[in-house]
Amino acid sequence: MKRLIAPRDMREGEARYFAESLVPSIDVMERAAHALADAVSAEIPAGATLCFACGTGGNGGDGTACARLLRKKYNCIIVQPHPPKSPDAVENLRRARERGISVLDLSGAEALPRPDAWVDALFGTGLTRCPEGAEQTLIERINRDREQGARVYAADIPSGLNGATGEAYEACVRADCTVTFQYLKSGLVLADGLDCCGRIRVADVGFPDAPFGPRNAVLFEPEDAAACILKRRRNLHKGDCGHLLIVAGSFGMAGAAALCARAALRGGAGLVSIACPQSIVPILQVLAPQAMCVPLPEREGAICEVALPALEGAFAGKSAVVVGPGLSRRACPEILRAALESGLPAVIDADGLNLLSESPELRALLDERHILTPHPGEAARLIGRDTARNPVAAARALAGLGATALYKGASTVVAAPSDPCAYVSASGGCGMARGGSGDILSGLLGALLADRARAASPCLLAACASELHGLAGARAQEKYGAHAMNAGDILEFLPEVFKAYVD
Repeated sequence: MKRLIAPRDMREGEARYFAESLVPSIDVMERAAHALADAVSAEIPAGATLCFACGTGGNGGDGTACARLLRKKYNCIIVQPHPPKSPDAVENLRRARERGISVLDLSGAEALPRPDAWVDALFGTGLTRCPEGAEQTLIERINRDREQGARVYAADIPSGLNGATGEAYEACVRADCTVTFQYLKSGLVLADGLDCCGRIRVADVGFPDAPFGPRNAVLFEPEDAAACILKRRRNLHKGDCGHLLIVAGSFGMAGAAALCARAALRGGAGLVSIACPQSIVPILQVLAPQAMCVPLPEREGAICEVALPALEGAFAGKSAVVVGPGLSRRACPEILRAALESGLPAVIDADGLNLLSESPELRALLDERHILTPHPGEAARLIGRDTARNPVAAARALAGLGATALYKGASTVVAAPSDPCAYVSASGGCGMARGGSGDILSGLLGALLADRARAASPCLLAACASELHGLAGARAQEKYGAHAMNAGDILEFLPEVFKAYVD
């Protein structure tokens, strides 16, 4: 897992390091410039024209230092809308001028033909507003040149991207490669960061870990899955692999229960039972024949209160439960209460979350074994405010309800009440934005929770399930395309992903 750091924590850690070590900050700037120069020179042929968009602060200093380092190999031009303000940036601009590098303001740069590449060093990771004025105009020029074939390299972060939340402001650079310094910044792997950063390189610029304190967020990577899921021994039977109960489905939404069950079976559950309205049992036994069904009384096609005794009996012998996929708002809220009071690890999804948002009494039953899996709309209903602008803060707020939270978005963020670290899973693709994808994630997570030999906490298992789900979705998108794939295609690639990263 790679450390993710918020811009404020990065600034505070840097300040501590410089104060305690007495290392000149311009020396670290030089190392950052070398890393940026290495990324550019690895891809751009000698003799090309490079334009460096440099701001007034330390990020601009990185850019001017990089131009100086590359001046013998390329035709380097610095475009600086305003004079530098930070001492290190002022010194690096002096050094660049001393070596004969052209420095233009915005008006002087307007007549420049399209360069072979731009190096974006306008704004650093602390930007919290939309760029405007000359900087906005220059960002628009960079993006226009990129559309016409210029490569774009960003220093630390694309200008116009919020380094904490991943929100792209109206004026935001679209980079082909982002060279970020020392640690991944949270915003690079959240929300719009996934579209703006291109390929990300993390460059070591010499900071030790100590000044930055303990990790409070990490990027969960594919290779981390093996540490969360134990390899299975040869002498094993289905009971050792867990028995998952899925409380799901209603008339008209049997497919959600089927997708959830099929994902659980692909996720390694030894046994899967679906507690569902009796009218959809025949459908589910065709769509998911390896799963058993517990037919329950229903009203208007949804599980009703008369089903409670049978449902409570169904919890016996199970090792985990999933509640919610396709359940419908018509379902009896006491279904969710029974699951929360069963003592089993539980995944709460879809209409289970809607029932939860309507009942403070049910929310009071939550604990860390219960994993909430909301998208932004469901999260807003649960905590009473909009959550879309800051995924990490949203996951932590959800965990404040007492449960483990898996906050779904372009990247998934997992947080738990007792774990100071949030886990970000950035695998997947836009083709997964389809009805049914969440049902598959819930089934997969339910299977991992149900495994009686599980090696990790619910929080880590949630991050692991999200990563595997995203990896399978990315493979489905590669085969079928972002427009044509559907949620069911994710199931096709779960075996490949487990074989590659777990088995």
